[in-house]
Amino acid sequence: MIPNLTIGDLMIDCADAERVCDFYAGLTGLEKTAAYGYRALRTANGLTILYAETDFDYERPVWPEVPGGQQKQMHLDYVVDDLPSAVEEALRLGATKPDEQYGDYYVTLLDAEGRPFCLCRRSPEKSDFDLYYENMGWGAIPDISIMVDCQKFEKLRKFYAELTGWDRGFHEAVLIPENRMILCFMGSEGDFDYEPPVWPEGPGKQQKQMHFNFQVDDLPSAVDEALRLGAAKPDEQYGGGRFVTLIDTEGHPFCLCLREAAGTYSK
Repeated sequence: MIPNLTIGDLMIDCADAERVCDFYAGLTGLEKTAAYGYRALRTANGLTILYAETDFDYERPVWPEVPGGQQKQMHLDYVVDDLPSAVEEALRLGATKPDEQYGDYYVTLLDAEGRPFCLCRRSPEKSDFDLYYENMGWGAIPDISIMVDCQKFEKLRKFYAELTGWDRGFHEAVLIPENRMILCFMGSEGDFDYEPPVWPEGPGKQQKQMHFNFQVDDLPSAVDEALRLGAAKPDEQYGGGRFVTLIDTEGHPFCLCLREAAGTYSK
């Protein structure tokens, strides 16, 4: 485990960062801000979401997934009180609703750049999650959850659990970070063939779509620990002594950023 590791932010790749940030600000009511040189939204529980324009042609994900298509890699779920009204508002703001839908209590929509996200109906009764949070003394569950695609969720969850020390007591596919965000690992076995992103990125390659930037106090030691736990370090690095890009056990890039240099790393 890396001591004092915290989520710096979730960075979302875009073709037009202003358009995407405006869409989600309208959808969620979160205040727009600027962080680390990017357009950003900041959630009530302290998560910073950055919208970063790519240096190459951004590839819109294909949903439902198809072999060889650009995959969403990660997506966000939003919990709402009134699902039909929330869907109508999202459509008014520019979302689209695919014909194929798979849930009774949630609706999958595509944002202004074709990225899937889900609106999920809040249960009128306390769920197991609610009770778990209540028993842990954490207060209310955040309205936003992060869903991470992978081939086998057990392997990836184990890696991040050992890297971060996050709570893993509720569900076998879930970790709960220090900000109480729900992080869920979604295995693709039997649904579609998960294709890991290629990094460094470029046109025609499977793109990462989103990635985590973590803040740490001791960057060399943090990198060593991540490698010991099964991460890989690409030869190409762009952060100097400020951050290091690593690849997790299912191919997702993530960055370890020196805390005192947080905000200086690039996309």
